[in-house]
Amino acid sequence: MRGNTLIELLEKSNAIWRSYMMYKETMGFVKGIGAGIVASVAVAAVGSQMMKKNRHLRRDAHRAMHAVGHAMQNVEHMFKA
Repeated sequence: MRGNTLIELLEKSNAIWRSYMMYKETMGFVKGIGAGIVASVAVAAVGSQMMKKNRHLRRDAHRAMHAVGHAMQNVEHMFKA
């Protein structure tokens, strides 16, 4: 009888430990997502200010967006064929 309670206790402690480790891993993931969001908002704010002030930068960014768009269309076309 005593062996069964010991096994049950070990199983419960193992379950608690796994839950704790899953919590820690999830919190690290959530912190990473939060840091990514903060960084992207900062880059967007700085980028929008630069775009308002610099006409040459706007033109270059527009050209780059079109080039990437055309490249994506070409890749999509290759996969369709």
